[in-house]
Amino acid sequence: MPQPVRPPEPRMNDKTEPSKQLSLFDGVDLAIPALQPSPPPTPFPQAPAPRQAPQAEAPEPPATRRYDDGKHRFDYVLRRASRRSIGIRIDDQGIVVSAPRWVGQGQVQAMLADKAAWVMRQHGLREQRRQAQQAARIDWREGGRLPYLGRTLTLRLGASGRDPRLLSETGELHLPLPADCDARRVRDSAQAWMQREAMALFAQRTDHFARQLGVTVKAIKLTSAATRWGSATACGTLRLHWRLLHFSPAIVDYVVAHEVAHLREMNHSPRFWQTVGELFPEWRDARSELRHSLLPPW
Repeated sequence: MPQPVRPPEPRMNDKTEPSKQLSLFDGVDLAIPALQPSPPPTPFPQAPAPRQAPQAEAPEPPATRRYDDGKHRFDYVLRRASRRSIGIRIDDQGIVVSAPRWVGQGQVQAMLADKAAWVMRQHGLREQRRQAQQAARIDWREGGRLPYLGRTLTLRLGASGRDPRLLSETGELHLPLPADCDARRVRDSAQAWMQREAMALFAQRTDHFARQLGVTVKAIKLTSAATRWGSATACGTLRLHWRLLHFSPAIVDYVVAHEVAHLREMNHSPRFWQTVGELFPEWRDARSELRHSLLPPW
């Protein structure tokens, strides 16, 4: 039964994007209008000075500074730029303050005093997520743990034959590699297996949703894009990130249904989200889960 039309969802790009983790991905930005100084009085006309060849100015190197008001303490990099506001960016490289060239250090300090609690909170959240990601890093060796479709597989080396084998009952992925194999070969073997599994699963789920919607998918391609989980073209080609297999089947279904829905609506209008809901009613929960999921570093 079709769901009622809901208010427009928050604006997104015409593609599903990885959760902002990072990872991998974007940091947090804040812009604060700067107080522009009053223009100097107009001087009396003077004779033009002799023209001189312009000299290239050396760029001002970023300066690392310390903010400390007794309660909040953090280091930041100050960058000077051609802009009208003072901006703060918090990402994996730390805290960066970008200020117009005409803004004095006093105004920068006043802005930081006003936003110090926000900076500390965001930086703390970023650091917690970074540590969680490092803890999720996969150990490519015998006994290593590999997240796979909502469960965790144990890597086993020394299997006979030529192809990896998944033993579902024990949750073990047996790889045909020597027990003392180096980490890169273990990772490459697991990656090749996951990509084959991803193609098979994506084809199955795409066919399921395309039949429901009555659309035709011309081709499915795997992607390793750093900023999106999937995309669709008007001619019927879907691109899906093979590392979605680290997450639950519900997340896989959400991304696949999202891209199949684009074959009817190449936008993110209310009609598009209604179509997604018809294909996969639990899409809101799955999208929230994806946004809060950690992609393990490789």
